[in-house]
Amino acid sequence: MTNSSNERAILAAEALKFVPPLIRKSLFNDKNFIEEYSLKTEVMITLGESDVSVQRSDLFDAVRTILAGKASVKLNDVEDRTWNLTNNAREGEFPNFVLSSDQQQLMLPDFSVLSGDASTRIRSLEKSASDVNLPLSAQEKWRSILLERALEDDEVWIFHSDICDTPVHVERTIQNEIMASKSTVSSLVPYSQQYFERLVGIYDGSGSIQDYAVGTGSQIFKQLIEWRPYDGFLFSLLLSSHSALTTEIKADHLDRKDLVKAFDYLEKHGDTLSRIGAFEFGLRILPDRPEVEPFLLQLVHRIRDDDVEGAVSEFKLFSALFVLVDGELARTRLLSDKPPFYRRLASLAQAALIHRQLVQSEVNYDHFCKWVYKNRGEYFYMQSLTDMRAEPRWVPDFATAPQLQADFLGRIMIAGNNFQANLGSGELRDTILSDGKQSLIKRCKFPHPYFPGPLEGAEDSPSVLPNDLARIIEEQLDSDKVEAASFIALVNSAMIFRITSDQSELAAKALRLSNYTLANLEDKSQLLNILNGLATVAAASRNPALADELRILVRRYRRDSQYGFTAEEALKICLVASAARKELTEWCRFSGDWLTELAFDDLKENEGEVFHSHLLILLHSVPELWVSCARADAALRAWCFR
Repeated sequence: MTNSSNERAILAAEALKFVPPLIRKSLFNDKNFIEEYSLKTEVMITLGESDVSVQRSDLFDAVRTILAGKASVKLNDVEDRTWNLTNNAREGEFPNFVLSSDQQQLMLPDFSVLSGDASTRIRSLEKSASDVNLPLSAQEKWRSILLERALEDDEVWIFHSDICDTPVHVERTIQNEIMASKSTVSSLVPYSQQYFERLVGIYDGSGSIQDYAVGTGSQIFKQLIEWRPYDGFLFSLLLSSHSALTTEIKADHLDRKDLVKAFDYLEKHGDTLSRIGAFEFGLRILPDRPEVEPFLLQLVHRIRDDDVEGAVSEFKLFSALFVLVDGELARTRLLSDKPPFYRRLASLAQAALIHRQLVQSEVNYDHFCKWVYKNRGEYFYMQSLTDMRAEPRWVPDFATAPQLQADFLGRIMIAGNNFQANLGSGELRDTILSDGKQSLIKRCKFPHPYFPGPLEGAEDSPSVLPNDLARIIEEQLDSDKVEAASFIALVNSAMIFRITSDQSELAAKALRLSNYTLANLEDKSQLLNILNGLATVAAASRNPALADELRILVRRYRRDSQYGFTAEEALKICLVASAARKELTEWCRFSGDWLTELAFDDLKENEGEVFHSHLLILLHSVPELWVSCARADAALRAWCFR
């Protein structure tokens, strides 16, 4: 090494000490970076669950020696204890590396990729790839290398990371950690875009879940079924967060035995999301696959009869898992450059994958849910409110267990109506389509089953506002006497029917003419319902004028001695109403100005601390907000440290 290159290496090594750990780790794994700065790395490997650590180069050299035919090799760990490495596999089997000492024996992974024999390396690749369903593109990349040579030391970790970065491997890891009672957020929600792309497919530029379903969704289902019909079918159902996706799941490769086995497993041990997907899928194929009929009613009962307020509610657990995954993705900003519906598709699929592993565990649902909301609830909620700029028809309150259950019951009724001819007669038909005591219609609280689902926030409602209801809204708002109750019909229709700009304009006009006073207001609860409802109307109809008028109305009642509400409640109204402006610059200006106004308001008790916490997460989610929220941040910091 020349003096010049030596100096570069020293400077680079010193500079890396000040680099964040994740970036430093990434740079150390970049072969080009290491070679450019002539850096030498000594990597230590901790073996499995033990406290035994060895130098990577020593271990891999010993493995190469064993693969070359030597019976055993001596190896020292970092504490200078001597170990004996052997291959205990029989002839013709894959290597079975064992590291043993006088008192301990450790099983090592398959390091056949270090073999000098190309056929051994390729056999190992094919076995590992088939085991975890490694994508074809990744298989071809490693195949081209392994056909030519064995992997180098730094490539082995990358290869094994690629194998681990798959839904199959992550599912096993989560299962093992749950059994050992030591799960971590990082294992439940991998910090890897590649992982989520393998779970739900690579985002293809689609503007809606319908387009995504017939494109990437259809392709990933096809690949999963071709990999392994039974296992692939179960993994496909993790993507059941929208009926457009379950429509693309096919049963051609599944024989009767596997299909019955899958439905039986889902009914007894499955996750909530896969159950609704299995029902929609099963009802669609029922004429050709009558063997699924006995399971359909059982799936409906499992969904309908879940006590969402109970201590062991599956919907409560699934809701918490959705918040955990989506909140963690918000915290790490993973998938932040993708549309909200794609990120939620990934979040719901991962939540379902975790759910399957928890169903048979002894986890305390109540304790787990409380832990989730305490640690990731705020990230989830703030991120979801900012998502409304792109997808204004879904609000974070729809992630609750009761609403998720209502959404699933609505999907069952829609599927029943779409496939009435497949239902025949009997209890299943009566449960879905009739209005008897145990029917879904009687068990659902209107209008909750008709609210948009988590992946439908960007879509206009398919239901046109009925003429009679449109006339009532017009009569109530275009009147000389406008009172609080005048807005109720419009507010209640916002999430069910398509609200036009004309109806939003009527509401804006009514607020102006009433001098921003709601006559005959019953109580604070009614006030907040109207304010939140009008914010939703402004967002869903993309009407900035109504959002502007609503800001004045909130200002007026925020300071009202009788009806005044908290800064946190005002913040939510602000962010929902801000979704009336779709363009990022306009959204940042409007929401930032309103948030700044609230930050300089008279804050009570711990309002400033809560507000500042929310604001920091908003700024983390949308850094562009700093331009219009810097003053708000300064004001709240001053309040918190007063």
